[in-house]
Amino acid sequence: MIRRIASLAVLLCVASTSAFAWGGAPDWLKALAHTQLPKYADDTAGAALLDETVVTVTRNGELHTLHRTAYKVLTTAGRDLGYIAVHYDKENALTGFRAWAIAANGEEYQVKERDAVETAAFDGELYADAKVKVLRIPAAEPGAIVAYEIEQTRRPYGLQDVWQYQSTIPVRRARYSLTLPEGWSQEARWLNAPALAPRTENGALVWELSDVDAIKPEPGMPAMRSLAGALAVTLVPPVTEAALRPHRTWADVGAWYEALSASRRTATPALQAKARELTASKATTLEKIAAIAAFAQRDVRYVAIEIGIGNVQPHAAADVFANRYGDCKDKVTLLVTMLKEIGVKAHPLLVHTDRGVANKDYASIRWFNHVIAAIELPADAPAEALYATVKHEKLGRLLFFDPTSPNTPFGHLPPYLQASRGLLVASGTGELIELAAQAPESSQLLRSAKLKLDDAGALAGEVREVRTGAIATNYRDALQSMTEKERQQFVEQQLNYHLNHFTLRDLAVENLDDPAKDLVIHYTLAAPSYARTAAGLLLVRPRVLGRKTDAIIDLKNRKYGYEMSGPSREVDDIEIAMPANVIADELPPAQNLSTPVVSYTSQSTFEKNALHYRREYKVQNFDVPLAGLADLNKAFSQVLADERTSAVLRAVH
Repeated sequence: MIRRIASLAVLLCVASTSAFAWGGAPDWLKALAHTQLPKYADDTAGAALLDETVVTVTRNGELHTLHRTAYKVLTTAGRDLGYIAVHYDKENALTGFRAWAIAANGEEYQVKERDAVETAAFDGELYADAKVKVLRIPAAEPGAIVAYEIEQTRRPYGLQDVWQYQSTIPVRRARYSLTLPEGWSQEARWLNAPALAPRTENGALVWELSDVDAIKPEPGMPAMRSLAGALAVTLVPPVTEAALRPHRTWADVGAWYEALSASRRTATPALQAKARELTASKATTLEKIAAIAAFAQRDVRYVAIEIGIGNVQPHAAADVFANRYGDCKDKVTLLVTMLKEIGVKAHPLLVHTDRGVANKDYASIRWFNHVIAAIELPADAPAEALYATVKHEKLGRLLFFDPTSPNTPFGHLPPYLQASRGLLVASGTGELIELAAQAPESSQLLRSAKLKLDDAGALAGEVREVRTGAIATNYRDALQSMTEKERQQFVEQQLNYHLNHFTLRDLAVENLDDPAKDLVIHYTLAAPSYARTAAGLLLVRPRVLGRKTDAIIDLKNRKYGYEMSGPSREVDDIEIAMPANVIADELPPAQNLSTPVVSYTSQSTFEKNALHYRREYKVQNFDVPLAGLADLNKAFSQVLADERTSAVLRAVH
């Protein structure tokens, strides 16, 4: 169910440019060519003169949709507006696709669906019926107007439609029109925007906005879909249409998914035997749960086969077990089925891999692109190392587990799922629950170094790095597919950010393929001319390795909050033995700062002819609101200043 959208760069490369016809711009587009635009920032790539969606609902619940958009290209960066991609599948049939351009010199162009290039819509799937067609509109240069129309027949799950009218370019006029069959009604909810009442026009409900601001990308900003204004509409048929069930509550969505998946969780004798085999030598229930979780995580390959309803309905657990492959929902189905065989209850939990996308104010299956498991823990399960848990009022303590993430330790959640929301599907219903951020201690980097500085200022010694939790997962993901030579180069590249002119030898990695254990890395470091001399004094930077903070955030014109990489704890413990007869003249001042988001302490001491430096950097949260960014920048600045500070030493004779 995790879907990786096919690379836009690839689509642009294959899009046809040779087939087009002269002339043929429709009257509605010619009329738009005279639209007056407001003054935009100089770097605005383009603006939508019109973004219109016309939806006609049939009595059987189908949506016949016409989507029409026209752009004015304002700068060379807006050339990409001439590439139009449409996604479609069995449930969202493409019935019309065409595009036009009016060049800056007035020449008209037309391209049709037969000129489009078709490819798979998503990467990483063995087979899926989701496709994408791409049209390249000629003459998409500054001053030109490009436009397209897409017609589709859609069968949305839960009789819902979401019109997202806000994107990275401004919109002069946005319009959504909805025509319902007699006896039908609708329930509209505005997301990330003030409510706007519709008007009636020729029997249709019409919502219209003008001068919609662009969402300008900012470093570290929340997910675009969590910010963009949208209109979410639930279509409500008459009570006499019993076969058509709208999703109006989270319970409705959960009941629908349970109906799709419950029959898939049936065990076979082979599956039952495997569950007994995996748990036979385990003493506690928690150990048995961990053994089955590891099987689903590590022994079942991620392979997606999604056709029609198969993009949300899992395959049968027996088939996933027999084939040893499946996607996220398949892995969870197998895991839940195997746990049932040892007397443990577990449930599907629908989530999104972008934080904030699941909008709590509108119940819909469309907010989710991933499935994990919520496992009911036994009463005697210890709390240690089980960070991904929540106390549920009815089900007791639940442990969240993602069998699709091969290097996430049992008891942890990947950072992209923390501080988010998920739909718990249990007992034939659904409930939206919060997935809290884990404690900083769940993800750690503990670095220790014993180094020596010689009379010439060269630094050398041993470094040991111990990673746990998400920090270990990220490093494992990077290192596992590499050769030894590539791993050496990778670690050197990491050190290059912090240290100039060094050599790294004797690199050793422990527990690379065992996420249940700490990831340990050893190496020998040599840095000639590390120390500097000035006026007879020796200058040595105590912080040899590692940079803890992000870059200072540019707050000028910033509109959105900031996302940190997630709760973590990093400790550096550095010892540098000095040449004989060297004493400390001045040491960097100790640091001790604490904010709601980050805390930082550091201290330098000089004892027994050695410079000792210890610091701890802790991230507490993911999200920093806009109002908190000035304080975050102050903290970053203080940490950066400490990292650059040198100890001043001198020789005594």
